[in-house]
Amino acid sequence: MLKSKIFQILESSTREFIRKATGEIANRDYRIDSPSDDKRVKVTTTQIGAALKIVCPRDTSQLKADLVQHFEEVRGLIPFCSSPKSFRTAWDLRSELLNPWDANTIVDQGGQLVPINKGSRIFQCIQQGVELGRNKRLILAVRHSEGNYEDKMDDLGRFTYQPPNNAAGMLRYRWCQFLSGSMKIPYILLAVMWFKVHQPINKALTHVFMVSPAKIIDYEEDLKDIGISLSHPLELQITSRTEALSIVNLIFPLDETDLEIETRYELPEQLAREWSYDKLNNTEKGCRIKRWAQKTGKKCPGAMCKNGSIPHVEFKDLPLSEISFGHIVSKNWAKAYTYTLDKIDHPDNLYLTCRSCNSSLGDTFPDKSFRDDIVKSGTIGDWLRKDEAEIRKS
Repeated sequence: MLKSKIFQILESSTREFIRKATGEIANRDYRIDSPSDDKRVKVTTTQIGAALKIVCPRDTSQLKADLVQHFEEVRGLIPFCSSPKSFRTAWDLRSELLNPWDANTIVDQGGQLVPINKGSRIFQCIQQGVELGRNKRLILAVRHSEGNYEDKMDDLGRFTYQPPNNAAGMLRYRWCQFLSGSMKIPYILLAVMWFKVHQPINKALTHVFMVSPAKIIDYEEDLKDIGISLSHPLELQITSRTEALSIVNLIFPLDETDLEIETRYELPEQLAREWSYDKLNNTEKGCRIKRWAQKTGKKCPGAMCKNGSIPHVEFKDLPLSEISFGHIVSKNWAKAYTYTLDKIDHPDNLYLTCRSCNSSLGDTFPDKSFRDDIVKSGTIGDWLRKDEAEIRKS
């Protein structure tokens, strides 16, 4: 029986994570930052072994069911989420009390104030900071309590969230990071805040909630040695409903057995506009991508380089003037199907090629072999997803 892509990923991920956890974590005390004093948590290899059975079981079918349910639950709650701007405004109130003026400002910025609902795990006032998913394997949500730990969010919506004071809780942070890397899909959870209403409507409606999707970011260093990083906080970034839904929806195709095309999460709109064709062609920004491709050993995906004499030429062997940005779907084809016009210059429709291969296509599509090599090499959008920071430095 064929196994789904997500099943295959989880099989290899669990083996590797268990190997890392048992091989890198030793008996020792870990320090966790606290507002009043540093907390010390004693971790033993016996505790880690017990935690692995809960967090990362060897039974992949159980884990797959929990992972799919996690993303289904997040997807169901996305319509109740607020905009990143309004969520940052609410975060910066530094108060547990929400007055009418602040509430109006938040709503005007795209915030959604959800009334308390004791039938929901998310919309109820409890002090538990981390809300776990089914079987306690994954993190569904983190609650923000004003004044705890670092308690800061930057202009891009990035913040850190400290781990619980136990081995299983700390290990779960690293496991969610590990899944994000192995799936090549950002792990999405929910960031939750709740406020006491200044003038309650009735005895039951005393509090309101704000929720935002958040993705795990900047985890690569933590995964190098989880024996060192076990007590590190999660690095999170709030995101829009549109981006979160795009990311979450990538999980479900992976649960199919006959998927042949690699799925990708949607580039944030701001990033897509910044790196569109008109911003790259004959510009310094475009040269950064070309220099990065030269430095990282990228090759032209076409076979007509130097008029067919050197197929798949390395970009480092070409001057920048002979490196071009190609369109997978050409501009003229987009004019025939006008609904594609707003996507024609999108980074996911662009790839780097040599001038000879680009000219040889004219207004036609790359053939199957050419397209396969573009997919293998990556579109400009693929490169931005993985190496945006390095491209900017080139």
